Amino acid sequence: MKKLIFLILIISIVFAHFDGQGRKHSNNRDVLQSADLLESFSKKVKFTPNEPVEIITDTILSTGFEVKLKYHSLENNFISHTTTAEDLSIKETHYKDFEAELRLLIHGKLVTEGLINKSLFESYANAEFWKHAIMQHVWIDYQNSTEQYVQLNTSFRVLETETYKDFSILINSLGSIKIKEINLLSNTI
Repeated sequence: MKKLIFLILIISIVFAHFDGQGRKHSNNRDVLQSADLLESFSKKVKFTPNEPVEIITDTILSTGFEVKLKYHSLENNFISHTTTAEDLSIKETHYKDFEAELRLLIHGKLVTEGLINKSLFESYANAEFWKHAIMQHVWIDYQNSTEQYVQLNTSFRVLETETYKDFSILINSLGSIKIKEINLLSNTI
């Protein structure tokens, strides 16, 4: 019986010694770091846009061209940008890429259809640009469209910079596509 009481007393002293008093004066960062949990608790993940985006354009021009564009975000295709705040927390932003599905008709007859995305423009810039660029817009250039062709414009931007590449896409009545790089932003003094 004395051995049992002595054993209970020893166990009580051991548990009393490990009651967490050593952590009482530690901050949360130190406690999480010692448990290898700091990164998972200090990392903030954000998606931009946070909801799926879809913009549908269905336009019939006076020239007989009918342009159908379905511009949408790609939920599983994004570019990540990571920053560290002053409190050493990590903010990771995933910017979703975009593409547009195109259908071009003239007087109700299908001329061409396909995807407008980064792969269509790969030869117009180096791989490093496309690795960091996101499609910003695709729109019909009504002013430059004629009876012979429709002109679409698109813009790509490297995230967190002011680096853009703008393109015009000319599609004639036979479905032939011609792409050229343009500068939509004028230099002003």
